[in-house]
Amino acid sequence: MSLEKSGLDAKLKSERVELLIFEDHPLIKLANGLDWDQLYGVTEHDLKRGIHWILGRKLKLRIHLAVFLLQTLKQFTDRQMEEELRYNAAYQVFCGWSVVDNWHCPDHTKIERFRNRLSPETQHTLVNAILKIAERHGFADPSRMDVDSTVQEANISYPSDARLLVKLAEKGLRVVEGLQHWGYQAVENLKINIKEIKAKAKTYFFLKKNTKIDQRREVFKRLYDEVKDQVLEVLEYLEPLPQKTFDSLKWNLKKVIQALKNQAHEYLEAVLYFIENHTVKEGKLLAFHAKAVVCIRKGKAGKANEFGRVFQLGRLGGNFMMVKRATTLREEDKTMIKPFIKEHQKLFGKKTLKSAGTDKGYFSAKAVKDLKTEIKELYIQQPANMKKDWSGLDEASKERLRNRRAGIEPLIGHLKNKFGLRKSRMKSDETTLASAYRSVLGFNLHQLIRHQQGLYSKVATPG
Repeated sequence: MSLEKSGLDAKLKSERVELLIFEDHPLIKLANGLDWDQLYGVTEHDLKRGIHWILGRKLKLRIHLAVFLLQTLKQFTDRQMEEELRYNAAYQVFCGWSVVDNWHCPDHTKIERFRNRLSPETQHTLVNAILKIAERHGFADPSRMDVDSTVQEANISYPSDARLLVKLAEKGLRVVEGLQHWGYQAVENLKINIKEIKAKAKTYFFLKKNTKIDQRREVFKRLYDEVKDQVLEVLEYLEPLPQKTFDSLKWNLKKVIQALKNQAHEYLEAVLYFIENHTVKEGKLLAFHAKAVVCIRKGKAGKANEFGRVFQLGRLGGNFMMVKRATTLREEDKTMIKPFIKEHQKLFGKKTLKSAGTDKGYFSAKAVKDLKTEIKELYIQQPANMKKDWSGLDEASKERLRNRRAGIEPLIGHLKNKFGLRKSRMKSDETTLASAYRSVLGFNLHQLIRHQQGLYSKVATPG
């Protein structure tokens, strides 16, 4: 084998490179298949909230909408999205390089700002808009749907009380140090002994597994008393804090003070309730930065407790996913099947849904009675101990619908592993809710591309 040495000692310089992006490129076909006017109509209300949309620079909607969809599809961070858009010609064409006057690549801060202006409800409506586009192209078949639920975990650490007590003490420490830095005389002699608190927490963490429960409770009580005494002392010092002094503080210190005032008493009372009654108080805080979090127990192996919220998902023909608008944190299966089907009927029409299937978690005799008149082929699987067959279907039909419903499980796996539904990366409750809708939006955009490439037939799923 011979060796070619040309270019080894050369220096690179500015060069002009021309790239041709063909019309059959997946992203170009996706861009041409979307109704950009309709998507703008969905987002218009949110984009026109506040006075800044009038006073600020003109927002090039075609660019920002496309960047939002592309980021959702590829699951890029804001900085990754900016970098990829600067150097990927196909991404630039998708985002309107050839059709927008004075095209530019948005800064990552503008990408974040645009996304945050879209409410969770708007992002849910965008999911439905993409489903309607898929139906119009003949890729999605809303006449059949299979329903299941899943949990999106919140962006919190495991909410053990020992850990949260230490975090509460750290909040108090930040307040004390911040006020001392600003010269507030009332807290000059006030201290949070965080070293002692962490030592007590460490003692509790590393108790032997065979330690008696009474001894565990005693160690935990000492940690609780240490944190309570010091944090309540800080709160006592904050009471006479003048409003003028508070207003002069930096925004981040004001945020911590407000959180400490709002959450400390409520959380300490909940922990005391646990110490005295050995049961968790209903509505107890599981994180200080996220309130829309509940403990969910589905009995899955390796997932005894999940902390987040439940979402109801429906698989349409063509392997597209519909997500029900979340109205509660738990979204209990038995009570959600009727509202979900009503939402489907509102989106696609009352007589559209012909076949629906769920697992036995959704079964209730009342729901079956109410829905059988509206859906020609309804199979809500029954618990094994029930003798009466409420479905009215033959065994072959029930087997077919059971097998079809099982097909939603791997799609939920894709949503979790590839599109971010497993655990939210967002911090606030509102953005966490929106991120779940974006996961489904990204999945449906991916499926739309696959259909446009011919990787699915018109009827992509059996039954």
